Amino acid sequence: MFKPVDKKDLSQISLTGMRAIVLIGLLMVSPRSLEEIRQIFINLNIMEEENSDDILRIDLNTIKSMGFEVSRASAKTDYKYVLLKHPFVLEIAKDELLVLKKVYKIIKSNADIQTLILFDELVRKIATFISDSDTREEFLGISILKNFDINLIRTILSAIKREEILDLVYRKAGAKVDAVKEIAAQNLVFNNDKIYLYGYNLQSEDSVVFNIQRIKSILKIKPKKEDFDQKVIKIKFHLRGFGLDTPEAGETVVESGKNGFIVEGVYHNEFLATQRMLSFGARCTVLEPLDFRNKIIAKLRDMRTIYDSESSC
Repeated sequence: MFKPVDKKDLSQISLTGMRAIVLIGLLMVSPRSLEEIRQIFINLNIMEEENSDDILRIDLNTIKSMGFEVSRASAKTDYKYVLLKHPFVLEIAKDELLVLKKVYKIIKSNADIQTLILFDELVRKIATFISDSDTREEFLGISILKNFDINLIRTILSAIKREEILDLVYRKAGAKVDAVKEIAAQNLVFNNDKIYLYGYNLQSEDSVVFNIQRIKSILKIKPKKEDFDQKVIKIKFHLRGFGLDTPEAGETVVESGKNGFIVEGVYHNEFLATQRMLSFGARCTVLEPLDFRNKIIAKLRDMRTIYDSESSC
């Protein structure tokens, strides 16, 4: 871990600092007896053989003054010094944990999958510095991805980016056996604390939505087939007021004026297209195609009926 030093290059103060650094490193690895510490210090040329153990006790007091908590060497510890606590740990109070949970709840409501992964990595890194095991587990629980297979999510995201085909094993809700599906991965969506894979089933030739926690495994990842003809839905809609702040892939502003913008979008999945239109609220009017426009109108009427019935209760 450490190499012997040339004492000619070190003052007495530097030697004290060097011993403190080495001592911290030694105790963080494992408990040490005074004799073990002495021999390592001598081998590293930062202590003379004729020096008394008082120097070592001074070194122990030095790191204690820096915030390190070290046990006494006794029969209980096999006459070794044990590092009980160090200033590199993080202590989080219950009220602080509650604030962090509230903040994360706000963040996750507007975050995409990639952002949620980055937050999960950050939570895991911070958790390694929390000393109390119960607090550490509760802190890890802040991340919604704690119970998800992160490697599976990363694999699917990569397949989406590369427009690859996945042969995956899936267990449908209520099914007793697994099924192998050949899916063109298109999108991962986070909704109500669940993650869904939107794709195109090459076997049944239709759009599908899978809860990724029901994906048992991915058997094979294949390049996109040259003769693969993905069914898409092309939608033209009028967006009043503000512009298209965050256009999705496949969306293009084709006309702009005082009353707003005309946008054309190409979507792989009708459900996602519907959700996209509804996300704009009253600002959006679907223009084409007519059958999709009628579906949106029917959807809005159903929603209106539900709200009217609830308000009369």
